[in-house]
Amino acid sequence: MLRSASPTFVRFTAVLLFLAACCCSAASAAGAKQVILISVDGMTPAEYEEADAHGLKIPNLRALMSTGCASPGVLSVFPASTYPSHTAMITGQPPAVHGVISNTPMDPFNLEFGGWYYYTEKIKTPTLWQALHTAHLKTAAVSWPVTVGADVDFLLPEYRPVRTEEDIALMRVLSTPGLFREMQAVNTTDRPMSDEWRTDAVIAILRTREPALLALHLSDLDEAQHKYGPHTPESHAELERIDAQIGKIRSFVEQSGHAGQTAWLIVSDHGFLRVEKQFHPLIALREASLITTDKSGRITGWKIYQRNLTGSVFFEAKDPNDRDSIEKATKILKEMAADPANGIAHLYTPEELKTMGADPQAFLAADPVKGFGFGNNLSGPAVTPSMNVGAHGYNPQLPEMHASFLLSGAGVSKCNALDGVTVEDIGPTAAALLGVTIPNAKGRDARQLANH
Repeated sequence: MLRSASPTFVRFTAVLLFLAACCCSAASAAGAKQVILISVDGMTPAEYEEADAHGLKIPNLRALMSTGCASPGVLSVFPASTYPSHTAMITGQPPAVHGVISNTPMDPFNLEFGGWYYYTEKIKTPTLWQALHTAHLKTAAVSWPVTVGADVDFLLPEYRPVRTEEDIALMRVLSTPGLFREMQAVNTTDRPMSDEWRTDAVIAILRTREPALLALHLSDLDEAQHKYGPHTPESHAELERIDAQIGKIRSFVEQSGHAGQTAWLIVSDHGFLRVEKQFHPLIALREASLITTDKSGRITGWKIYQRNLTGSVFFEAKDPNDRDSIEKATKILKEMAADPANGIAHLYTPEELKTMGADPQAFLAADPVKGFGFGNNLSGPAVTPSMNVGAHGYNPQLPEMHASFLLSGAGVSKCNALDGVTVEDIGPTAAALLGVTIPNAKGRDARQLANH
């Protein structure tokens, strides 16, 4: 004989069903158990939007496009450079908020010997890694910028180029204990951290650690475009190699049985422009005694100096209250901008920089005309041939500076285009796919921007 359920049992059952529904709803909203985030440094949208016109053979990127969504152009940050942009991705914030306002710190005396913003302690806002850690989800990062010391479970950070045994020893220390040495056994080349080495490390980490998020930074395309320029045979050949590397990762995911649970975010940090000339503003600042040097040309003192991002340049005062030096430098820079021979397209006021979320310490910034960049020379001709053929770091509004974004896999519906995406949307999208949010992020889940 069946008895009627007690009121307490009915209430308890209802609570369980409600919680189960919430869990199912959250899983549905998230849509993925694993997110693979791959940054192809410097990849422009034209390379996948116009692959046939460029004669590009990129079957893996095109396969991801065919089942998901692609952006015709992602708005980067100002400056459109690697470290500010990658940090914007994983914080959902612009440089003025997250704190990594350029690739390199202000270092007029070269005390850091060309050091970059390698250390995660420079980031002032919550990160994707921290959000996932709070949700008890495992993370992995391979050569992602600004990750030395990051809260990542399986970390091979980006640091200076690995050229010597000392560099290798240092990478063993900076990485998750034992992980770098283990990956050296996976790929035995004597030059670790190449894109090929990183790809093999990613597959090994996916196989043995199964992180919920794996973030990979591939940099060889950026290097090729600096050397040969954008949309050249050499740069296209490099992208085809990277496509094959992405294909190796896709093949592993298929073989592992996790393809149906994996979301893919293939992104970039900035675009590229050809550059022929460099203008050197520091020469005029030194001649005005705002910078002093010794007989060998080394800086001995400074009142005004620049953060040079190749494309753009930001001017800061050693003492922000030194109005005389700031006004003197501003007058000089305006006079230089008035001469077309110097290739200065626009000077930005602090108010404009604030609106763009750029360097909050700069009292002035400059963008060059196309074909020009800025250099650091302290003497000699004010305009010289460029050392590189390709450059970035310009205003992100320039179409050539637009970054890339392909979104595919679990939790992603096919769409015609992702419109209005910014690099600040990338981390929040990865987080949302895993049912997590990055605290205080400005960026959005890019799936909301899909044009169906």
